[in-house]
Amino acid sequence: MGAPNTDLFPWSEKYCVGIDFADTQHKQLADILNRLHQALVDGKERTVIGRTLDELIRYARAHFAVEENVLRSCGYPDFRAHHTEHERLAYAVFEFYQKLMSNEVGMNASAVAFLKDWLTEEILDADMQFAPFLKGKGMR
Repeated sequence: MGAPNTDLFPWSEKYCVGIDFADTQHKQLADILNRLHQALVDGKERTVIGRTLDELIRYARAHFAVEENVLRSCGYPDFRAHHTEHERLAYAVFEFYQKLMSNEVGMNASAVAFLKDWLTEEILDADMQFAPFLKGKGMR
């Protein structure tokens, strides 16, 4: 019998938007977040945690760029609102990163919960909204 899953963000079908590129990238974001959580649980140094958080930020920005290019090219009618939401989410995480690196905040359970909520909001709130539109355009 294997060890229980201790991931902070265990991937499940409820996070699938049904668009391959988005689901693949969302899984990668969840994986990075889980590694960040594990680094915290393991008591890794601030630099290790900072590098993993930086990886999360960089990957999220790349994900947002890909997603926005697809939405723009397909003529998604709520593109501006979705882009604004991406900017808000990215700013919140970047601001958190800056505070962590300047020792204004520590990396603790509530900080990781913030990041989990951020990713959940990105997938379940923001991205679930465009999935029917893209599927209607034949994208899978």
